[in-house]
Amino acid sequence: MSRDPTDREKLSKLDRAIDDSILEASEADLREDFKEAGDDFEKAVARAGRALEQARARAARMRFERAQDESKAYREQENVKSFDLAKARRRFGGMRSGEVADSMMAARKGGKLSERDEENLLKDLAQLEALENEDKEEGEE
Repeated sequence: MSRDPTDREKLSKLDRAIDDSILEASEADLREDFKEAGDDFEKAVARAGRALEQARARAARMRFERAQDESKAYREQENVKSFDLAKARRRFGGMRSGEVADSMMAARKGGKLSERDEENLLKDLAQLEALENEDKEEGEE
């Protein structure tokens, strides 16, 4: 058993039919309709083009502002972990002397580490320490 369409459904169907007739109309038909209505087709096309460009610019501005807000929120997060370089130096000293268990260092080109290599290694060890401490803190929660 079928039911009668509601007024809203009838109106929606009529609205779609009007939209389709406009979209399917040829340029010549539209020009004639505008002429009959006493309107200038070229001016109407220009107005529609300006409205479209304004909408595009507004949407781009909104996307840019949203990206700025997201970037600012990200920068304000506390995602930088502090680390203890002195503790990393002690750990590195233990690694060099062989006092620290379960640590290995590869020789670079068969020679000693350069000062720059040592500094970078210290920074890496400090960051590793910070991450290890972070994991311990998360495990406690």
